Amino acid sequence: MPPKDKSSTASILVLSAALLLGCEPGSREGSDPSAKGPVAVLFEIDGEMPPFDTPSGFLGSQGMSQHRFEKLLDRATRDIQVQEIVLHFGTPQIGWGRAWDLSEAISRARASGKPMTCHIGAADNRTYWIAAAGCEKILVAPAGGVDLVGLSLEAVHMKEMLDSLGVEADMLHVGRYKDAAEPFTRDEMSPEAMEAAQAILDSLDEAFVSRIATARGLDLARAREVVSSGPYSAKEAVELGLADEVRTLGSLADELEERHAGGLVDDYGKEPPKPISFTEILDLLGGAPPDTGKAKGPKIALVPVVGPIVSGTGGDDLMSGMDVVSDGDLVATLGEAARDDSIKAVVLRIDSPGGSVLASDNIWEAVRRLEKRKPVVASMGDVAASGGYYVAAGAREIFATPGTLTGSIGVVGGKVVIGKTLEKLGIHAQTLQTSSRASMGSPLRPFTEEERGVMTGFMKEAYDLFIDRIAEGRSMDAEKIRPLAEGRVWTGEQALASGLVDRRGTLNDAVERARELAGAAGVPVEVYPKPKTFMELISEQLAQQPSALAFARRHPFGRRALAMASLLSRDSVIAFAPTAYEVR
Repeated sequence: MPPKDKSSTASILVLSAALLLGCEPGSREGSDPSAKGPVAVLFEIDGEMPPFDTPSGFLGSQGMSQHRFEKLLDRATRDIQVQEIVLHFGTPQIGWGRAWDLSEAISRARASGKPMTCHIGAADNRTYWIAAAGCEKILVAPAGGVDLVGLSLEAVHMKEMLDSLGVEADMLHVGRYKDAAEPFTRDEMSPEAMEAAQAILDSLDEAFVSRIATARGLDLARAREVVSSGPYSAKEAVELGLADEVRTLGSLADELEERHAGGLVDDYGKEPPKPISFTEILDLLGGAPPDTGKAKGPKIALVPVVGPIVSGTGGDDLMSGMDVVSDGDLVATLGEAARDDSIKAVVLRIDSPGGSVLASDNIWEAVRRLEKRKPVVASMGDVAASGGYYVAAGAREIFATPGTLTGSIGVVGGKVVIGKTLEKLGIHAQTLQTSSRASMGSPLRPFTEEERGVMTGFMKEAYDLFIDRIAEGRSMDAEKIRPLAEGRVWTGEQALASGLVDRRGTLNDAVERARELAGAAGVPVEVYPKPKTFMELISEQLAQQPSALAFARRHPFGRRALAMASLLSRDSVIAFAPTAYEVR
């Protein structure tokens, strides 16, 4: 075997690290595209749009995050070289809460006075709503259309499938509306779940239709008729006033190239490649944190709380590839924020269905400790329910959008029983125990009646603690919270009316309020915790293995079901929002 070439190995390391960091070795800093003269800017809004920038693999992020897009859009409105803004919509994969945030960001940009045009292909309910709410002019592709068909809510139940496999979900819940386990224990919605789901759908529908009516100059009755009578072709959409013109994106781009001296910029804000030295790479390989360019002066810390809430410092195989909120990591981050005197206030951006009661309580307590030292404002995204609301309740003020799903104050517990499944596979198990409850947590058998009574008592204590934590955090009487609890899910608008949240508003509104509370007008916002090191990213990539569960993770119900199964394998009692709700 020939000897290894050390210089070649070093070159490979340099190239690999440069690719990982999005850099080109030896490249020079490029110029701002807008420096050529007045330009039009094109932004693509499509596909996966994570809430915040997160490293995802050897080639960086999976696409532009919503947070980064909104920052770039704001920057474009203040850039004197940018004369016009065009948004091209595909099908962004976000929920109604974040859709509201996105539409408000577009509306703010429109208010700057610069022409704002939205171009859509085949827009579904949510995509069209975002465009209509934010843009003054809507163009639709000739082969596209507007699929306005009214809102629907899907509830998936899998009891029959589990029965066929010999799997039994032996579940209990506290709260009449706490229906998180229903997908596993029923073949259809319970009356309570149906009542809550219909109320959610009605609330979202009111905001959906009324905003389209206002944006497109339709009276409410006409807007409702139009919304429920689609889908529409591109030509029909224009005839009905839903769009302004049928036009291809290519012809629009050609016109913008001609109209502006600097042409059309489709990579606005993209950072030019920066040179990186071999010494810097060795530092990163050794675990030194990257230079993040964080400001040294006063700042507002923006802390993402995204995904199921778990105990410890990470998820497990079932939740591999998902965003998770680990109480160990988040409590440490909040502690760091409390000690950092340059951080004047903290904004928690919560997009979580909850999870472990223990982990949620640990985070709530850390939020309360932090709040004693500096203002903490919670901003709710698509979902901030059950454990997600538990965490939010520790903040000084809570912001939600009308499209947010929140509440779900209740607990669920139990286990998945696979004993019959094993028997069908010819696998037989025996259990030896020293007491009648020793095998209470075994997945091989259901609970006994005695054990169910024990579990119910334990869960009621967890439920009472949940309510007490909310009462303390919200400065409300616990008995006033109980009618709002029972596991029922509310929209942001309903939660505002009942006092579960303080203000209607977007993430941007929450940040401005945090600045106001801290007396720190205009200070920058920085996302915490700090970026992971180079070696940490490599280790995570090497640890990830292909999984047959990847397909299930692509559907919201699949992700929720896997998360719930994982949580129940760790904790017998969880504060988790319903897995059944998917509003289209």
